[in-house]
Formats: sequence, C-alpha cells, structure tokens
Amino acid sequence: MVLKVEKKENGIYEAKVSLDEKDWQDSLNSAYEKNKGKFNIPGFRKGHAPRNIIEKSYGEGAFVNEALDEVYYKAYTQVLRENEDIKPVDAPKLDIKKLDKSGVELLLTIVCVPDFTLAPYKGLKFEKKKTEITDKDVEEEINKELLRASRLVETKKPVKEGDFVTLDFDGYIDGKQFEGGKADNYQLKIGSKSFIDNFEDQLVGLNIGDKKDVVVTFPKDYHAKDLAGKPATFKVEIKNIRERVMPILNEEFVSNSTEFDSVDKYKESIRTRLEKEADERNELELDNDILDKVIDDTELNVPEVMVDEEFDRQMNGLNAQMQYQGLKLEDYVKYIGKTMDQFKEEVKANSRRQVKGRLVLEKLIRDEHLDLIEKDIDEKIEEMAKNTGKTVEEFKKQVNNDMINHIANEILMKKLVEFLRNNNEII
Repeated sequence: MVLKVEKKENGIYEAKVSLDEKDWQDSLNSAYEKNKGKFNIPGFRKGHAPRNIIEKSYGEGAFVNEALDEVYYKAYTQVLRENEDIKPVDAPKLDIKKLDKSGVELLLTIVCVPDFTLAPYKGLKFEKKKTEITDKDVEEEINKELLRASRLVETKKPVKEGDFVTLDFDGYIDGKQFEGGKADNYQLKIGSKSFIDNFEDQLVGLNIGDKKDVVVTFPKDYHAKDLAGKPATFKVEIKNIRERVMPILNEEFVSNSTEFDSVDKYKESIRTRLEKEADERNELELDNDILDKVIDDTELNVPEVMVDEEFDRQMNGLNAQMQYQGLKLEDYVKYIGKTMDQFKEEVKANSRRQVKGRLVLEKLIRDEHLDLIEKDIDEKIEEMAKNTGKTVEEFKKQVNNDMINHIANEILMKKLVEFLRNNNEII
C-alpha cells in the first residue's frame, strides 16, 4: 500500500492511498477469510466454500465492502501514527477514485483544527465597571424583602388590581363550548396578564359569588389555530378573593424578621449586600471582557463539522428543555416572534462562537502551560465536601468522571483568568 499525505488549507489534510493488484487481492482474501463463515453454498460445509465459488454465487463484489473497510482502517491508522500533528475533529471523508481488478485508489479527506495565531492578550488595558448603589436601589430591595414577608388574606372587598381570585370559568365560541376553555377553582392574579385580551380587567369590582359573562377576542397569532382571532364568551363565577397585606418597615418588623435591631442597621446591611453583589457582577463582566477580547480578535476559520456538532448539541438541549416544560420548540420560537429559520440561524451563530471560543482558550492554556495538577482537584473536592457537610471520603463516592471534568475545566478557567488579569492593566 502506497500512502501519501498532503496538507491543504484551513486544517485540511488529504491522504492518497494506492493499492496495486497484489495488495488489493490480498485485502480481498483477508475479507474472504474473515467473512466466509457467513455464506451458505450448496455442496460445501459452511465456511469452507472457496472465494471464487462464493463470488460466482453472490457476485464479484461479495467481499469488496469489507476489503475497503479494512484498507480504510489501516490507511487511517497509519496516517495518525506517522503524522502526530494531525488531530482530526471528525472521521475522514472517503472518496473512491479507482476500483477494479488492477488495484484501488482512495482519497481520505481529514479535517483538523486549522493552525492559527492568537491575537495579542498581554499588555492590554481593561476598565472594571463601577456601580454606585443609590438610596432608590436600597428602597427597591427592601420592598422586595417586604413583598416576600407579605401575606395573602381572604377579603370580602371587591376584586382589585393585585388580588388573587379563585374562579370557575366556562368558555364558548359561537354558543358552543371549546376544548380547554373550562376550569373550576382556578387561581388567577389580577394584573398578571396571564389571560387573553382584557379578561382580568373585566373582573375588577366583582364580589364573591358574582357571576359575569366576560367577552374577549383571541389573538390572531394564538397558538391554537382553531381559536386564533375568534371572539369568545367566558361564563365566570368568583369563588374567593385574597389580597396581599404588606408588613410595615419599622423597628418591630426588623427585630422580628432580621438579625438587626434597628431600621438604619437593616438598611445599611442591604446597601452592603447590594454593593458586594454589584462588585461580583462587575468582576465577572471584566473577566468576560478580557476573554471576549482574545476570542474576537483572533482570526480562526472554525471547521464546519465542529460547528454542526455544537449546533446539534444545542438544538437537542433546547428541545429537551421545552419538552420538560410541556412545550414544543416551534411554539416557543413563534412566541418570541421569530421564524424557525431565523432561530436556527441564531443558534448556528452561537454554536460557531462557542466552538471558536473553546479552541482559542484551549490554545492559550497550552501556550502558557497552565497545567492542571492532581493537588488542584483534590483541594477543590475538599472544598466542595466541606460546603456540603460531608467528609472527603463520603463526597468522593458521588464524584464521577463528568464531575471531575467539570472541576478540571473550572480550575483551568480560573487559572487562565488569573493569568490574563496579571498580564494586563485593570483600571
């Protein structure tokens, strides 16, 4: 077998494989020896019929595919063994250039990550965002805390915005009930806009026990085609009304609900927490800015096969996520106002970005010898065990290969970010 490897552009290698008549016949004989037991030929015990007899009964190509597979495997193995710089990202594409009794000529097209040069990543200047926490920010956060501490209590007052109403409803179109339009003891927050049109607005002012015909129109782009754009009447009965009672921010609330003994100390703790959270967000944003700069400025033609694999992975993940939520991906795409082609285009672009980012950062880690040592993983596992209240031995029992890989990637990324911060100016 004659093998000639040639490097093309953008990470492509071509391996030309040639077999003369003798080599090709040897391959056919090898395929015959491995597969002759599969053929039943009258007059011969199974597995003992000569090759020419089998080929006469089943055709001259009886062993060709198996022989080609063997040649392909041997050639590809030899390519990888003799060319350490070839690191494929997918199985080679096989083209048969010649196939007859006189011999075989094959062309293996091997796709690898192309050679590329990293954009400058040292001596750059980056600005860390500074966030000022205002009195309004503190007030809004306190209002969220008060909301979490609020209670829902039954009331006999008429329905108003923000109330939680229990109701029965039965929907009709052209005087006929329609599927999915009926429910008993349904819980609805007035003002949530979870019902179509102005359904919720028409309940404002009603009392417990009141009945009303609520008239609405389904949106033209409603997901149920048989209801889209049609007027409907819902016969509604109010069963129960609950209103939200908010606590008052005073010394009593603070002392009973928090670890502080005064409103001022409580407010100051909120400000301190918001400042810490803002700083953590800004630190993360800075890290992303540095990484994005290297990725965006590096020129790299990503192999399409890698993009396609990442695209399939992302689409499968999105489909699984939608199914878990009881939705169809097509309905979600329509809900966000896009066509499926537009959505797939965005996922494809994101896939390309993800692959490029991974390749760039992996090269940066290799070039700067940011190695991972066993001690790094052991220390991380000890930390995780401590956070879960388990001993290291107990925690290790639940550690699998996927978790080890995740830990390793997390440690390497932390080392990379630290390296980039240390080698660039942060203002």
